[in-house]
Amino acid sequence: MRTFLFLLMAAYIPASAQTTTPYLILKTTYAFPAAPQKIHETLVMYQGKQYTKGVYGSYGRGLALQLGIGKMLNSTFGFEMNAEFTLGRREHTSVSDKTDSLVAKTSDRVRGLIFKPMIVIRNSGDLMTIYTKVGLAISTATNRYETGDVRLITNSQGNQTTYESKEISKAKVGFAASFGLSFRVRESISVFVESNGQMLSLPFTKGHYTKYFENGVDKLPGMKISEKSWVYRRSGYFDETSDPNKPQPRLYEPANFSYIGIGAGIIYHF
Repeated sequence: MRTFLFLLMAAYIPASAQTTTPYLILKTTYAFPAAPQKIHETLVMYQGKQYTKGVYGSYGRGLALQLGIGKMLNSTFGFEMNAEFTLGRREHTSVSDKTDSLVAKTSDRVRGLIFKPMIVIRNSGDLMTIYTKVGLAISTATNRYETGDVRLITNSQGNQTTYESKEISKAKVGFAASFGLSFRVRESISVFVESNGQMLSLPFTKGHYTKYFENGVDKLPGMKISEKSWVYRRSGYFDETSDPNKPQPRLYEPANFSYIGIGAGIIYHF
């Protein structure tokens, strides 16, 4: 009897220790827009008329890679800290008139680092585990990159402007959650699939051109500060002539970064 109890305890202790040992997470997610909003627009002037075309969706759409570490406090409750790098899908828009005298093409994307502290709730299954995670999505080092190509042809003469720009976002806190299944394939390795998502908007505060060419000539070195940089404001007289030594003011509009995604990955149990 004593031998049986000893063997039972020996079998139980490693399993219990493994349940609460730290683990490493490697995950990839492909995200789809959640609550689509206007995220970009192309505005051009031609023959005294202004034409605008918008793009709607979310900058969160596309591929994201995640690395994290977690620890279960007991068989059902634990916590994780994840770092997610968003590659971002490039969003395109184009404008042209009926005679193709004017062609404007732009594209932009958001890349950033999102930290996600999460609370984990799961069942205590040995081979298959059902789990739910809820927590925060904290954006840091998040930038929006735009490229543009505008071609205007008048009287058989062409004019081409190409540019690239970068906008910087402040840190912002949103919400994140996921629901999934994990399967233990080896003593120290599990694989998982899940549905996940986040609710987050990005507060871009300022931007500047990183390249600006007209007919192949680099114009950026000779441009005034107001011509090559801008700041976002919530209100003001934006049609007034701006100070050439200060960035041009633009109307603030938060960028949608929410998504619903499908993820898969590997868990390594230490």
